[in-house]
Amino acid sequence: LDLESLAKRLWSEFPSEKRFILEQYSLGANEGFKLGKKSPEFEGLEPDAWEPHHSLLVLLLQSFDQTRKTFIRDYEEELVKKDWGNKTEGLFNEDDVPWINTILKEGEYVKKPSSKQTSYQRPSFQLPPLDFPNVFGKESGSNNWVVSKIKSTTGHAILANDPHLDLKTPLFWYWIHLLTPESEIIGASLPGVPVIASGTNGKVSWGLTNAYINTADAVAIKDLKDSNIESFRPTVMIKFGPIKLPFFFKSFEKTKSGHPILPLEMRDDLKIALRWTGYNLKPQDILGMFELRNPKNVIEMNELLKNLGIPAWNFVFADTKGGIGYRLVGQAYKQEKKNPYGVMEMTLKEFENPSYLTPMERPAVLNPKRNYIYTANNRHWPSDSQHYGGRGYSDSFRGLRIDELLQESQDLQSTGAIQCDGEVIDARFFLPLLQKYISDDRLKSKTLFAVDDSTILPIYRRLMDLAMKEWRVNEYALYHLLQNLSEKQVTELQSFLKISIEDTKGKNWKSLHRLNFPHLSKNSVWIFSPHIAGPGDKHTVNPGTATWNDEKKIFEQSSGASMRMIIEMRERPVIKLSLPGLNRNYSLKSSKEPWQRWRSCIYESVEF
Repeated sequence: LDLESLAKRLWSEFPSEKRFILEQYSLGANEGFKLGKKSPEFEGLEPDAWEPHHSLLVLLLQSFDQTRKTFIRDYEEELVKKDWGNKTEGLFNEDDVPWINTILKEGEYVKKPSSKQTSYQRPSFQLPPLDFPNVFGKESGSNNWVVSKIKSTTGHAILANDPHLDLKTPLFWYWIHLLTPESEIIGASLPGVPVIASGTNGKVSWGLTNAYINTADAVAIKDLKDSNIESFRPTVMIKFGPIKLPFFFKSFEKTKSGHPILPLEMRDDLKIALRWTGYNLKPQDILGMFELRNPKNVIEMNELLKNLGIPAWNFVFADTKGGIGYRLVGQAYKQEKKNPYGVMEMTLKEFENPSYLTPMERPAVLNPKRNYIYTANNRHWPSDSQHYGGRGYSDSFRGLRIDELLQESQDLQSTGAIQCDGEVIDARFFLPLLQKYISDDRLKSKTLFAVDDSTILPIYRRLMDLAMKEWRVNEYALYHLLQNLSEKQVTELQSFLKISIEDTKGKNWKSLHRLNFPHLSKNSVWIFSPHIAGPGDKHTVNPGTATWNDEKKIFEQSSGASMRMIIEMRERPVIKLSLPGLNRNYSLKSSKEPWQRWRSCIYESVEF
């Protein structure tokens, strides 16, 4: 990705009067390294000095890692076309399933002036399967929402945020409380970056989720010549005691505009490049991230977020006057029709001169008539909108359930109950279809819940996973397939059920759905947290994304709610927080088991 070059370029262009925060943060980080020598992870290590551009590097890496989904989707769709050919577009269509819901509702977006446009097919590329690395965790989703004072039983706006990330040790989020003569701010910070990603300044509160709007594409450039290509060779310094030695990776290629070229052997010397909006950033696209302490109401917060260009998050916000708002933050490609399935073809000129949504075109709404706003990595616009956001969105099951629950007025207790809701939403739509082909009484239920003693959920989830794996489909395509299975597919489905029953025989969800909070370094010796039963399920509002381990015969939960935060916007905000582990600036006086309290959805009060 060569993000270090981008970070250094951005830092060199930073206005001198805006460098103070990152320079002071670097001084603090280096003091922290001295104290860090007392922890087991630092034993025998002497970190190099933290520099200001390193914070930009972390910000860019986190931004790319959590916005690259549309790029990965392009690549995966190309592989899917090998299996399903000209059936791909109809089978994987995301517009005609009953669980679709969008962030913006009727009257909150510009409609398309002409008839609905559909996507079109491109010739297939022969691509090898690639295992793209995950830095901050595999995609699972996040939730946030706000309700205005009118929909709150307390007469104050309420904000909720629970980002879904890999559950590791140490915690992803670091809660901090900053007090200066001019301002006060408290909330969740990403180590390495002096930014409160979710929190409050006493006047306004905010929370974020991954937007998954189209910010990255895999593109086959038809006329890319050698004169438009640069080579670079990453270097990693490795320490052997007090000595540092350079380790050189092989050379990689990028366009002269800085976009990486995938290291693939392609026919006719065709090059596939990664196009990402982050490579075009300027310092002014980032500076607002350091100014979140300043807005005094939702109107000022909306103006601040409007100018942020780093891709791409859904921010919701609320103020002490009861106002609420939502805005997409970050550069995103401007599209008015669907992408072709798979990898796109472009000329170099088309590749390097994309259109972006203007700040006024980016999805946003202030104080809507419905008196609530939610995001759950779902689509921004309905299909009749003028704009199209791509196919990188998560399934809308969580969004559908949150929307249902927000129909009622809310308080702190009911907001916590929504964050911890355990209905397995996809089962509503798939159980009736499965019952057409299988007669097992255990799958006769109309709804499922992720509760510890359930013996039905393990069978259902294992069956769904097997069907999607063996048939090489996702939930959209599986829904369409189940409308009318062939005799062969019915036989296969019944065999999947037999395997599911055998794999989960005599076990309930608590014994099969396990979570162990592995150390970020992957060092198995460093165990600082317990192994517990994982909460939730793949498609519950309280998530528990897991992968089946065929050797251990368990679902290994990898991601979930990395933080549950609720803020009631009184004159002095009331903050409720639940973190899956220990945090220096967030100590639990009432319990030595923060992991279990988090699992049980017990919140602690944090004083503002």
